[in-house]
Amino acid sequence: MSSSISGDTRLNNQTAYFHMLWASLAFAVMASVSHLAGERSDWQLVVVARAAVAFFFAFIIAKLAGVKLILFGSRTLWVRSLAGSTGMICNFYALAHLPVSDTLTLMNTAPIWVTLLLWLVFKQKPTTGIGVAVLVSVVGIALIQQPHFQSGKFAILMALCGAFCTSIAMLGLNRLQQIDPRAIVVHFSGVASLATTLFLLATNRKDYSAQLTDKTTLALLVLVGLAGVAGQIGMTMAFAKGQATQISVVALSQILFGLIFDVVFWNHAVNALSLLGMGMVVVPTAWLILGRTPKQSHDLIEVEMED
Repeated sequence: MSSSISGDTRLNNQTAYFHMLWASLAFAVMASVSHLAGERSDWQLVVVARAAVAFFFAFIIAKLAGVKLILFGSRTLWVRSLAGSTGMICNFYALAHLPVSDTLTLMNTAPIWVTLLLWLVFKQKPTTGIGVAVLVSVVGIALIQQPHFQSGKFAILMALCGAFCTSIAMLGLNRLQQIDPRAIVVHFSGVASLATTLFLLATNRKDYSAQLTDKTTLALLVLVGLAGVAGQIGMTMAFAKGQATQISVVALSQILFGLIFDVVFWNHAVNALSLLGMGMVVVPTAWLILGRTPKQSHDLIEVEMED
């Protein structure tokens, strides 16, 4: 009986890692298209499109599937949605003011924040293997991107704030396993749509008709939203089945997808340090997918069962 339970747990973990891999691909597409859209329109409009288009398609998907939607929900659900909305604004600001490679490097410090929050808030001290995997993967990302951070300290700070907010959202997902992932995505996208629209009105009031009537710009904005909702659904499904720390490391694979896009579409040169960095991300990710998952601490399980 115990071996059967262990097998089911391992299968759930592997399924969670698979969901996070395809979600990472979607997020890499979103980041690249967001950078293109930002060259043709204001970044505030891009972030509104990311949220609004995602909400539109997430709502349709949920309704067609007969998912029960949640208007108010628990405190955890609202913390997840508000933290995710704040992180979205920070990240899109960084994408508009820093090179994509620099921004992705900073955004993917989220696993460090997750590990620290699990340790400091939930008293779940990371195992040596998980700690090494996080550190090696983050060093690998720095080697892949070789960031130079030439475009301003405030944009760097915003990207780091976005990563911190993302880590809070990740932990929130891990405590919402009883809610259908599609309902969580609809709630988050709806809150983000309202938050980003209010932010746009407060910071950059102007006539956007010229930008919205340009067919290329409009297509890019829609693609940003589509890729965003696909990645959001995948990430939500992943965190509903797996443990936050391990899933966070797998999420680093979006850097690999982004590097592939750079090479194929923008002729980005890959040097020896980049190849070394790729290996330092791939190896820990593969170890997490194929290896056994450590048991969660009793304290964290109790926290997850509170709602």
